[in-house]
Amino acid sequence: MSKSKGISERRSEKLLDELLSAQGWNPRKPPVGDVLLQNEYAAYPLIEKALKQASKTGTGSGYPEALLVDKVSEKVLAVIEAKKFSSEHGKALREAQHYAERFQRKGYAPLAIGLAGTSDDSFELRVSRFADGEWAIVTYGGKPVSWIPNRADLERIASPHGRPELRPTIPPPEVLARRAEEINRLLREAKIKDEFRPAVVAAIMLALASSKGRIRRDEDHILADINAECLRAFEKAGKPALGRSLHVEEANAKLATRAVEIARILEKLNVSVLTAEHDYLGQLYETFFRYTGGNTIGQYFTPRHIAQFMADVCEVGPRDHVLDPACGTGGFLVAAMDRLLRAHELSRAEMVKVARKQLYGFETEPVTAALCVANMILRGDGATRIHQEDCFTAPDFPEGEVDVVLMNPPFPHKASDTPSEDFVDRALDALKQRGKLAVVLPTSLIVKKSKGAWRQKILKHNRLLAVCQLPDELFQPYASATTSVVLLEKGVKHDPGVATVFVRLHHDGLTLRKGIRVERPTEPNHIPKAVDAIVNKQAIPGFSGLGKVSGEREWAAGAYVDSAPPSREEVQEAVDVHLRRLASFYIRYAREVTVQREQVRQGALRMADYRGLISQAKKDNARALSDAARPGSIGDAFDIVYGMKELHSRDGIADGETLVISPTEAYNGCYGWLEFGQAMRPPFVTVAQTGSIGEAFVQFEPCAVNDDCLVLLPRKPMSEAMLVIAAACLHEEKWRFSYGRKLTPARIAAFALPGDPVLEAWVEARLAHTRRVVLAALAGYVDGETQAFFVD
Repeated sequence: MSKSKGISERRSEKLLDELLSAQGWNPRKPPVGDVLLQNEYAAYPLIEKALKQASKTGTGSGYPEALLVDKVSEKVLAVIEAKKFSSEHGKALREAQHYAERFQRKGYAPLAIGLAGTSDDSFELRVSRFADGEWAIVTYGGKPVSWIPNRADLERIASPHGRPELRPTIPPPEVLARRAEEINRLLREAKIKDEFRPAVVAAIMLALASSKGRIRRDEDHILADINAECLRAFEKAGKPALGRSLHVEEANAKLATRAVEIARILEKLNVSVLTAEHDYLGQLYETFFRYTGGNTIGQYFTPRHIAQFMADVCEVGPRDHVLDPACGTGGFLVAAMDRLLRAHELSRAEMVKVARKQLYGFETEPVTAALCVANMILRGDGATRIHQEDCFTAPDFPEGEVDVVLMNPPFPHKASDTPSEDFVDRALDALKQRGKLAVVLPTSLIVKKSKGAWRQKILKHNRLLAVCQLPDELFQPYASATTSVVLLEKGVKHDPGVATVFVRLHHDGLTLRKGIRVERPTEPNHIPKAVDAIVNKQAIPGFSGLGKVSGEREWAAGAYVDSAPPSREEVQEAVDVHLRRLASFYIRYAREVTVQREQVRQGALRMADYRGLISQAKKDNARALSDAARPGSIGDAFDIVYGMKELHSRDGIADGETLVISPTEAYNGCYGWLEFGQAMRPPFVTVAQTGSIGEAFVQFEPCAVNDDCLVLLPRKPMSEAMLVIAAACLHEEKWRFSYGRKLTPARIAAFALPGDPVLEAWVEARLAHTRRVVLAALAGYVDGETQAFFVD
C-alpha cells in the first residue's frame, strides 16, 4: 500500500483502531501504545530494514497498513493490511502474509491479519499464523475468527506449539464503558427513555447473535428484523410470551437510524460470538446501568466475580439443581454454568444439558425476566426453567427440590417492599435437606438487634457455615450499601459449639476508577484466599476468623475476625490521608487557631487534662479496659472515654472561639467554633462513633469534643508520630462498624498497633513537612510563630 491515504483508507484506519481497542491494545505508537502505522516506520531502523525491497513487485520498500509491536523490545507481533471494500479480505490477508514473511527472515514470527471494510460499513477480518511451512487461518469453532486476538492469545497462537484455534475473550471494562456511553448517546438522540435502553440494546444484541449478523442494515428494515429475530429466538426457547417484552418500537424513525450505528458498534465488540462464551449481556447491562439514572427497585446486579465466588463456596457440581429466586438478568445462573466449565471441565454441550434441566430462575419484572431469558439463550438455549413469576406465589416453585440457592434479593427501599429476610426464608423452602444457600444481605440484617429474633429462628433449623463481608465499594456506582455473603446449610440445627467462618474480603482485584470498578494489576485479589478460608475453616488475623454464634447474636465479620497490625503500606496510605486533612484544617482555620491560642494564653479559655474533667466511675471504666488489654494494642496504649455530653446538641450554644470536634471526616473532625468555656489539653486522638464512623484524628490544638466521638488519652508520653500511627490504625479498622454495629471502647481496645521504628521514622518525616505547611498558614495571622502545633 502506498504512503498516501484517501478517505476510505482513513475510515479503514478508524475501524482498525476500534477493533484493536476492543481487545485491549493501545492504538498509539510506542512507547505509549502498541501500534505503528505505515508513515511511522522510518523511526525504527530494524523495521525499516526488514521492509526494504518488500513491495509486491520486489522493486522497492513495502508498507503494510500497521504493525503490532512489543513496546519494550520493538518485536513485531503482527502485520496488518487493510482494504476499503469488505470483499477484498482475501487480498488484504495475502498482502499481510507477504509482509510478515519479510519479518520471518529477521527472526520474528508475526501473525498476518487482513482487514477489509470501513468503520461506516460492514467489514471482514482474517487472522493467520505460519506453522509447518504454510499459513493457517486462526479459527473459533472451526470458523475464521472475526476479531483481532488480545496480547495473551496472540502470543499463544504465534508460538511454535500453539494451535490455530481461539476462544473469544471479553473486552476490557474501560472499552465496554466507552462503547456503552456511545450507544447511550445514540439512544438518547432516539428519545428512548432511560429504563428502556438496556432492553433495546439486548434486543439488538440477541438479533445479531441469533441471525449470525444477517439482519438487514437499512433504516426501512432493521427494526422489524430485530423484532422478528428476537421473537424467533424466544419461541425456539419456549418463551414466546416473554419475547414480546423484548422488542423495539418500529415506528421510531430516529431509532431506526441509530440502530444501524448501534449494530455496527456491537459487531466491532464481536457480540455474535462473545455471548456464547461469556455473560456478555449481563456485563453490558451492568455497564448501561451507570447511565440510566440509578435503579428504583433495589436490583443491584451482583458483579460476576462475586457470583462466581458464591458458586465456589457452595461447591456447585454437575448433579446440583441450582435456583435464584430473584434472578435479574441471570448472573448467578451464569456463574453456576461457569463453575461447571471451570471446575468440573464439562464440555459446553454437557453444560447446556445441565442448564436446561437443573437451573431455575424467577423474576417478577417482565423486561428483566426477558433479559435473563435472552442471556440464557445466548449462553446456549438454557432458558427452559426461567419463569416470569413471583417466587412467593408461583405454582411451579421447586419446594424442597434444589441443592443450591444463589441469590442477591432486592434491597427494600420502603416499608411496603418485601424484606430481604422473606427471600431467605423462601430460598430455604426450595432447598433439599443439607442443601446450601449463599445470599448477599445488607449489613443491617445481620447486626441490628431488631433482627435478632429472625437470626435466632434461622439458627433453630439451619447451620450458619460462613459470613463474608464484601468490599465497601462493590456496588458502586449503583449503590453504596455495605453487604455480606451469608452461607447457610438447611435442616441442620446450628450448634453454638461448632465454629462459623467469618471473612473480610477487602481486596477483590478491582478498584474504582472514574465511577466504574475495573481490574487493575496492582490491586490484590483475595477471593481465592477467601474461598480457601471458608472451605477449610482457616483463621487468619485481619482477614478471617472462627466464631461461635448463638441466639440473637450478630453475624458481622467485624465481631469475629481478630485484629492484626496493618501493613506498613496500609498505614502509610492512611497517614498520608490523615496529614492532608490535618493540613487542610490549619489552612482553613489559621486565623481561628491563632485567636484560640491567644485566648488560652490569656486565661480566657480554660484548658485541662480531660481525665480531670470526667467522673471517677468513667476513669475506673477506662482503666479497667486498659488493664485488660493485650500489650501492643490500642487499649494498652490509651485510656478510652466518651466525649463531652454537654456538646451532644449545640442548642443554645452560640458561635464563638473554641474549637469543637464532632464525627465528621472534614478538616480533622472540626465541627466549628462555639462559645464554650472548657477545652481539653492536647494531644490526643478522637474517633467518630456516628456520622463518619471510624474516622480518627489526632488533635494537636485545645478543643472540646462532643459525645458522638470517643477520646483516646495516651497512658504515657507518646510521640506525635505514634499518635498519627494510632489514628491511621483505627482508620484501617473502620470496616467493622456501621449504623447497625456501634463503635465502642471495648470494640476498639483490642486493635493492634505496629511496633515498627522504620514506620515511625517515616511518619515523623512526613510530619515535619506538614509542620512547615502549618507554619506557613499561621504566618499570615501571627508573627514569629515557631510551633506548628499547640504547646502548653
